[in-house]
Amino acid sequence: MLLPIQLDRTSSLPLQDQLFDQVRHLIVSGNLKPNTRVIATRFLAEQTGVSRTTVLLVYERLISEGYLKTQPTVGTFVCDVLPDAPVRKRLQNSVEDKGAVRHAQAHPGIFVPSPVAPAEPPLQMDFCRFLPDASLLPSKAWLRSTQSILERQAQEAADSVPIQGLKILRQVLADWLAARRGMAVAPEQIIIVSGLRQAYAIISHLFQKRGDRVVVESPGNPDLIQFLVRRGASIIPVPVDHHGLMTEHLSDESPVSLVCVSPARESPVGGTLSLSRRQRLIDWARKTGAYIIENDIDSDLRYLGSPPLPLIAMDSSGLVFHIGSFSQTLGAGLCLGYIIAPTEFVGATSAIKAMSDDGCSWIEQRVLADFIGAGAYDHHLRRLRRTLMARRDCLIRALEANFGSVRLVGVEAGAQLTWLLPPDFPSANKIKELARMQGLDVYAVLEEPICGQSPDIYGNRALVLSYAAMEERQIKEGIARLAGIIENIRSDIHSSVA
Repeated sequence: MLLPIQLDRTSSLPLQDQLFDQVRHLIVSGNLKPNTRVIATRFLAEQTGVSRTTVLLVYERLISEGYLKTQPTVGTFVCDVLPDAPVRKRLQNSVEDKGAVRHAQAHPGIFVPSPVAPAEPPLQMDFCRFLPDASLLPSKAWLRSTQSILERQAQEAADSVPIQGLKILRQVLADWLAARRGMAVAPEQIIIVSGLRQAYAIISHLFQKRGDRVVVESPGNPDLIQFLVRRGASIIPVPVDHHGLMTEHLSDESPVSLVCVSPARESPVGGTLSLSRRQRLIDWARKTGAYIIENDIDSDLRYLGSPPLPLIAMDSSGLVFHIGSFSQTLGAGLCLGYIIAPTEFVGATSAIKAMSDDGCSWIEQRVLADFIGAGAYDHHLRRLRRTLMARRDCLIRALEANFGSVRLVGVEAGAQLTWLLPPDFPSANKIKELARMQGLDVYAVLEEPICGQSPDIYGNRALVLSYAAMEERQIKEGIARLAGIIENIRSDIHSSVA
């Protein structure tokens, strides 16, 4: 999707500011509707003739100012409610001063007085942003490394990029995974991809055909489930609890082609698959002939103890495809991830990858290799973990201060936790709806059947609260506001009963 953007290279206004103003205006004016997926950074860079780094910085600024939002493993979208919502309302509805409207449209950000009633309040407290805010990303260090590499290795940048990925990145990544995760994999087993979505697409193309049964976590990733359904899969939802996938619900009565799990931290609830269940899952897959896609989400953001041993490190039969991404720690704009394939499937996996693109960006792969190899990534992770752990602790304290003893899941890792609501509280969906009307966004784990199958065990009694992009002051204020909303709902219920 091309955007109607024209950059003036003769203007004194920097290209980055011009691009920010024009994308922001498209959002504020309503040309880009709420929840619209925006063009990928690399495509916008190609369209406008600027560097991808410039586009990435523009997107990060739009995210930090509340115009765009990211959804893990999905993409970047226009926010539902914008900081400029009242301005947009006036621009669209005012008929008394069309000249002022045209002036405002030509000059984004101009506030046009109007008798029209203000729109709903801007979304000021967002507990649904699962990626860290721009202030936590190592943007300056990344830019310095990019410039240094381009100056030193300009010729290499002009060479073709291997489909499987740069050899230096695959070697560095293999060494890092061996040291940090206990994964003894060869660089030849690693295929660099553009992210988790491409990884899922490649592996499912290998093993899943129309009508095949695929096991997924319930509740789980709705975008992944929708993708599999469109491929013609017969979805088999297996419930999760605070110990991850409930493997006792797996059945060997009918063949299964794929199992999609996130054992390090189940998404969205947050349970970590126990060691006994990991072994049971591998034994079951070996017995039934199923292959496992292991999404290594949030292993880099673990606060309590060491990351659990990955499934691939326990697999001696070549059944596990391990996939990972750097979007959770280095930002959604870095479209790089990886597949670790069993040796016998490396050729087939690479062949499918070759038919989907011409290889991932050379410069990003090269910078990431240097970033990991020089220890800068480990340094960044330590800083990121400290900040996010402080925000997590602040969120827990705020919940306890406002609600007393609370039952929480998923506090060991990641950038969000799940609050299991008391039985006398309103439903998660009810809280979500009313909270959003008051400028507070929370994620409700709903009791909804997956493809007509049984609902999850949480039964609309769980709220997921992310602390990734909120400062401690905002967290305290947001939970206090949430407490007032819940109290009002409960008071209304009691009054209607009386």
